[in-house]
Amino acid sequence: MDLRQMEFAVAIADELNFTRAAARCHIGQSGLSHQIAELEREVGSRLFDRTSRSVQLTPAGQTYVAAARRVLRTVQEMSAAIAAIDGDVQGQLSLGAMSLTAGDIDVLGLLREFQESHPAVEVIVSDAASATATAQLLTGELEVAVLALHKQQLPPGIAHHLLRLHPLVAVVGRRHGLRGRGVAALEALADERFLDCTPDTGLRTQVDAAFGRLRARRRTACVLRSAGDLASLALEGIGVTVVPRPVAEAVVPADHADCVLTLNDPQALLPLALAHRDPAPTSPAAQAFLRLALARLPVETAVGPDTPTMSG
Repeated sequence: MDLRQMEFAVAIADELNFTRAAARCHIGQSGLSHQIAELEREVGSRLFDRTSRSVQLTPAGQTYVAAARRVLRTVQEMSAAIAAIDGDVQGQLSLGAMSLTAGDIDVLGLLREFQESHPAVEVIVSDAASATATAQLLTGELEVAVLALHKQQLPPGIAHHLLRLHPLVAVVGRRHGLRGRGVAALEALADERFLDCTPDTGLRTQVDAAFGRLRARRRTACVLRSAGDLASLALEGIGVTVVPRPVAEAVVPADHADCVLTLNDPQALLPLALAHRDPAPTSPAAQAFLRLALARLPVETAVGPDTPTMSG
């Protein structure tokens, strides 16, 4: 059993396909199969159930791959830490970002500056939604993430640096009776055909919380992941939706600005926060990124004069 075999097993677990895993590891498929057969003989158990159509981890395989990920991550961190002694930050940075263009948070600019300062670091960006990214922070699959969750909505073991708070607003259609009213009551929206975000997103968490405060159940007619798509559908009269104000302002034309309505709930806010495991990640790359991010993305407690202050 060696590190290369661990890399092979992890690649197969990720790809669930021997052909793709072999290409990823730059080895022939027959060579990969041989290495896995050798590995299974060494551990004394079958790690993968494979047919001509599918590959699945066995219970033993799940245990082995989880341990292999930890070992490979430790080896990588060790190598990066040794390099960092001489001021050379290396290794990988696993970053979770809901969007590289998250409103007024310049994630793209931050990544560009980080790469220019630390060209030896390989940055791996995931667009996992907030719920998935939170779980991946706990397992170590991600080191840093931008989440749309409040601190109290996170499990223990996650540090939370609030960057922005964006008010949630309603978007209605051009011919909707609420158009031009200025303010929308959530109770009224609950009776409409509601366009929702997918359950794993931070936006869905905040919308659920807003209706939960009213103990109101809404009638979901459509579920999409993109808040921009939800606003576009609502503007066309497909239903009504609730999205962050910057999203609504970006999607709704100026001559239809009265289709965007303030909610009657001042707590209906979408946070954007930088999160990582607590204590901070040990890898030099993640530490360097956090230092840069917290310097370039100063913590804020409000967005706009009418937004209530809320600590992160």
